[in-house]
Amino acid sequence: MSAAPEIPITLAICSNRPERFAAVVARISPLLGSQDFLLIIADTRADQIPEQVIRTATFESRARLLCNGQNLGLAHSRNKALKETTTRHLIFLDDDIRPTAQALQGLRGALAAGAGIAGTRIDADLQGRPAPWFLTPGQLHYLGSHDPAQPASIWGGSFGIDVEQALMLGISFDENLGRVGDDLASAEDTTFVRALTAQGVRREILHHVHARHLIDPSRLTLAYLLRRAFWQGRSEVRRHDTRHGISKEWQRNRSGGRLALAVLYMASVLSGACWEAVARCGRGRVGLSGRASARWTRLHLAVRYLTDEEVSADVFRRNDQ
Repeated sequence: MSAAPEIPITLAICSNRPERFAAVVARISPLLGSQDFLLIIADTRADQIPEQVIRTATFESRARLLCNGQNLGLAHSRNKALKETTTRHLIFLDDDIRPTAQALQGLRGALAAGAGIAGTRIDADLQGRPAPWFLTPGQLHYLGSHDPAQPASIWGGSFGIDVEQALMLGISFDENLGRVGDDLASAEDTTFVRALTAQGVRREILHHVHARHLIDPSRLTLAYLLRRAFWQGRSEVRRHDTRHGISKEWQRNRSGGRLALAVLYMASVLSGACWEAVARCGRGRVGLSGRASARWTRLHLAVRYLTDEEVSADVFRRNDQ
């Protein structure tokens, strides 16, 4: 691979896990080019940040540490990075992603060549542990990793943005999506990508360039994966993409080749979608008196909400007023 043009980039880490910051700095700093910067958005209280990381950010001229002061969510942190970066091009890396020099070179080259958004393939690294029986390639997306047998898409763990294009179009990360606290909401990244490409921004997927996702052992449990699937269902409703999102989840889960597992995970996805729909409709102004009428109206709206994207968008608008 030829050397990528040396455009300056900012590598942004948005995380609410301050115990990982020191390892992230040690992992990322050697990969910085001569004109690059490291930006850490700490989605936590200032007193939770390790002193070592504060010292590094204080004395390293190319590292910045910004603290939200409390947990405001991943989408909020990503938006802060868009506003605070000092370079036109920004690369987001999750705190458990181990990028390679090739991955950063590929992203740098794609952005330098005019791509408005670019992403690498993300490989699941179970760190020497065998895959449990309830995890097939069809569930790897619940761990933020691509199925090696399927084409990659741009996901938030390892992707780059032309910030100037995004800001010019007024596109930011939807703060109704993405993780906040201990919830497992998602889709702030792919919704952002869709919004950019809908406006004609060129995207580039680097199918043969890889970043490793270090999977924490606590995530290799059936309870975690089902909870993650539940929140995927909620996220699809939140971004008004219920029908397509549920179809997508079925195709992904079924691709693992084990129908019973696919049905189990889909039950969790559908439960999350219904939960979110009922919660949203329950907060709408149904305008009827009586508990029975109100409950029936909520159920009726929820069914329409799940099957009619115009209805779901209308409920969102009324709830946000």
